[in-house]
Amino acid sequence: MILAQVSYSTSGGSTSSGGCSWELKDGVTIGVPELGSVTWPRVQDGVTHHLWMRTCNGEAVWVDVPEVQPADILPQLLDQLQERTLPKPVPVFEMLDPEFGWAYVQTPLDFRAGGDSWRPVSVTASVGPIWATVTARPTSLSFDPGDPANPGPVTCSGSDPIDGYDPAAPGACSYTYVNSSSTSQVDGYHFATSLSITWAITWTSSTGAGGALDSYTTTSTSLLAVAEVKGLVECTGPRPEQGGC
Repeated sequence: MILAQVSYSTSGGSTSSGGCSWELKDGVTIGVPELGSVTWPRVQDGVTHHLWMRTCNGEAVWVDVPEVQPADILPQLLDQLQERTLPKPVPVFEMLDPEFGWAYVQTPLDFRAGGDSWRPVSVTASVGPIWATVTARPTSLSFDPGDPANPGPVTCSGSDPIDGYDPAAPGACSYTYVNSSSTSQVDGYHFATSLSITWAITWTSSTGAGGALDSYTTTSTSLLAVAEVKGLVECTGPRPEQGGC
């Protein structure tokens, strides 16, 4: 006999019993080491346990399953999703200087969620034949420029956080600095920026129970240098057509 424990699986969609079948076997008495003869259903520490037969790939095992509802699994399932599974956004900045890696003031800076971080994520937990699946879908991407003198953050959604970059047309995920990072209070050289994904959370279960849950946000931070380019006027003569000096 195998005592059931909560098990988890992660995927891009919902799963239930993993291809195994379950058959309730209450009323059976089995000899259990250290416990003697046990008849199901049984009560232990105020919790009713049932005996199930799980068959996977033609192999059957007895499983002692505590009586639970899918909602009882949710706290552990949400912890698994939020603390271990949901990706943080991987900052990708377009239109950085190819040599020095900094952005420029008055030049639109496109930001993206890289590293496969913009995708649905599902986690399933099961106790015997009872399962619940929580699915998180990214709904918005927010960029905080880290410059207290600028308005922010900027938020975009839909497919914009992973759209291709067009240097001739800044996308919805774009921000324009008006101050160089020499004004930064962090180190006088970089702005401390952050990128956040807001996730819509829903759940389903083996009993049909489910619905929407509170949204969740994952955040990553990065340092970004922003430079200011000043034009140089060269005087070639006193007349306007000569430079005007």
